[in-house]
Amino acid sequence: MTSKTQTIKLRAPLREVTQAIDRRRDEAIEIADKIWNLAEPPMSEFRSAELLEQYLRKYGFRVTRPWGKLPTAFRAVAGVGKPTIALLAEYDALPDCGPRPGQWGHGCGHNLLGTASALAGIIAAEILRKKGKAGRIIVFGTPAEETLGGKVYMAQERAFKGLDAVLAWHPQGRTCANLAGGAAMDSLSFVFRGKTAHAGAKPHEGRSALDAALLTDVAVNYLREHVESNVRIHSVIPDGGKAPNVVPDRAEIWYYVRGRSRRQVDDLRRRVVLCAKGAATATETRYRMTIHTSTPERTESRALAQMLDAILHRLGPPKFTPAETRAARKTLPGCKYANKIEPINTDQGTGSSDEDNVSWFAPLGRIDVACVPVGTTSHHRSYTALVRAAGGHRGMLKAAQVMASGVLELIVNPPLLRKTKTQFKKAIHGKKYNMPISPGAKPPAYKVD
Repeated sequence: MTSKTQTIKLRAPLREVTQAIDRRRDEAIEIADKIWNLAEPPMSEFRSAELLEQYLRKYGFRVTRPWGKLPTAFRAVAGVGKPTIALLAEYDALPDCGPRPGQWGHGCGHNLLGTASALAGIIAAEILRKKGKAGRIIVFGTPAEETLGGKVYMAQERAFKGLDAVLAWHPQGRTCANLAGGAAMDSLSFVFRGKTAHAGAKPHEGRSALDAALLTDVAVNYLREHVESNVRIHSVIPDGGKAPNVVPDRAEIWYYVRGRSRRQVDDLRRRVVLCAKGAATATETRYRMTIHTSTPERTESRALAQMLDAILHRLGPPKFTPAETRAARKTLPGCKYANKIEPINTDQGTGSSDEDNVSWFAPLGRIDVACVPVGTTSHHRSYTALVRAAGGHRGMLKAAQVMASGVLELIVNPPLLRKTKTQFKKAIHGKKYNMPISPGAKPPAYKVD
C-alpha cells in the first residue's frame, strides 16, 4: 500500500495530547520499569495487572478485575455514551529471557506495551472530559499473549462485543502502521498413555508413551516436505517420562501450527492429528488431543491503518538521542535506532498474536513503534535489556502519544469512524468467528517450575 495518508485532515488535538504525555512521562516510565522487574509468566501476571489497574483507577477509570474466568485480565472504562473505543494492554513475560539464563524477562517488551496502552487511555479520557465530549474509552488488560490465550478466552466471554474500534501497538525496531497481522495458529497438545514396565528386564511388557510422542514428531517432520512454504510447525515435549529404566506410560507433545488463514490451519491440524493417530497405532498406546487456543488471520482495517499512518507522520517517529544510542551499544555493539516512519506494513507476519482474534469483533488498528535498535532479536535477553533502557521508554511514550491521538480522532471525527465501520462490515460479511478450542480447555500457560 502506498502511503498518501499524510493528506488526511486530522481533527484530534495533537498538541494537547503531546503536552499531556510530557506531564505524565515519569510516572509511566516508573510503572513500565516495575513491570519489567516483575517479569511474570502468562496467566500469573497478578502484580503487573494490579499495577496497571491502580494506575487506571487513579485517573478515574472504573476497573473490573478479574474479567470472567481470567484472574489476571481486567476491563477499565472511562467516559459515557458513544462511540466506544478500546485499547489493548499486555504485560506477560517470557521464559529464559531474563538478565541471566533461566530467568523470566520481557523479551517482547510487554512492560512497555501495557503501560503505553494504559497511558494512552488516561490521556484520551482526560482530554475528552475537558472538552465535554461523549464517548467511552476501554482499556483491556489481556494476559498470556505469549501463549496466545488471554484475548481468545476473553472473546469467549464476549469481552469485545459492542466496540466501535480497537487500537493496539507493539514495540519493534521500526515505526509504522501495521495492516497485515500475523499467522493464523493452533496451539494443540497430544497426551499419550501407555503401560509401564522395567525397561531392562521386561521391556516387552511395556507400551511407551514417549515412543508415541517421538513417532508423532517423526511423522510431522516428514509432513513438512508436503506443506506450503508459509507453514510453520514447531513443538516441545513437556513430559517424556521420569527415568530411562521405566517405560513411560505418559508423554505429552505440544505443537504450534501456523498458516496464512484459518482454513489452512484447520487442514494442517487434520494432518497432524493423523500423524498422532498413526503413532498411537504403531505403539499400541492411546492419545487425547487438546486444542488450547486458536487464532485466525486478521480482518484488515485500511481506514484505521491510514489514520494511524497520518498521525505518525504528523507527530513524527521517536527521536533517539546520541546518549540513548551509546547506551544501547553496550548491549548490542554497533547498533542503531530507526529514525524514520516506514510505509504501512502489508506483509503478513509468520509469528502470531491473539490481537487478531479481536479484529473479528471490531475494526482493529495497529502500530509498530521503534523501542529497540534495528535488528534486535525478540524473545531474547538482549531485547529484554533494551526495553528497560531510555530508548525503550522513548518509543513507549511515542506509542502512547499516537494511540491517544487515534482514540480522540475516532471520537471527534464521525465520518472517519463511519467509514471504518462500513469497511469492517464488508470485510467480515459471511464470516463466522468459531475457534476450534477443545471443550473444557483452559488458557495455555508455560509450565512454571
